[in-house]
Amino acid sequence: MIFVTVGSLFPFDRLVRLVDQIAPELPDESFFAQIFTGTYEPVNMPWARLISRKAFGEKLRAARVIVAHAGMGSVITAMELGKPVVLVPRVYEWGEHTTDHQMATARWLAGRPGLYVCMQDEDLGPTLRSVLAKADAGGAMPRSAPEPFVQRIRDFIAA
Repeated sequence: MIFVTVGSLFPFDRLVRLVDQIAPELPDESFFAQIFTGTYEPVNMPWARLISRKAFGEKLRAARVIVAHAGMGSVITAMELGKPVVLVPRVYEWGEHTTDHQMATARWLAGRPGLYVCMQDEDLGPTLRSVLAKADAGGAMPRSAPEPFVQRIRDFIAA
């Protein structure tokens, strides 16, 4: 299953619409979208505005791929589960967020294992197909920080 999530702070109609347009092109894949308060209601995939925390976790665990806005909660959760995540950052200029921090986050994350960034709408379809074709597209996030980083923090606190 491909799980689409826009989070629970702002709607993200552009992302939902893009995936809804791609869904018929991938007839062997199932989709589910969490759309929050968006005005666009998908016609090519099941959806809900919000789902329970338990159901959200179940969808994440069942997903082959997660498609999300470039929010760190979505990124961290996907990485903890070792799931590939395709990110489409919200754009401030288009009224999708209050700043362009998701654009900066997406640029910073681009190229990391298991993270696939689409800065242009037309990149989503090819990126999603590419991720689905990879046997090991996910990336796992370690449960703890690297020791050199932890030591730098210890040194700072001790100073």
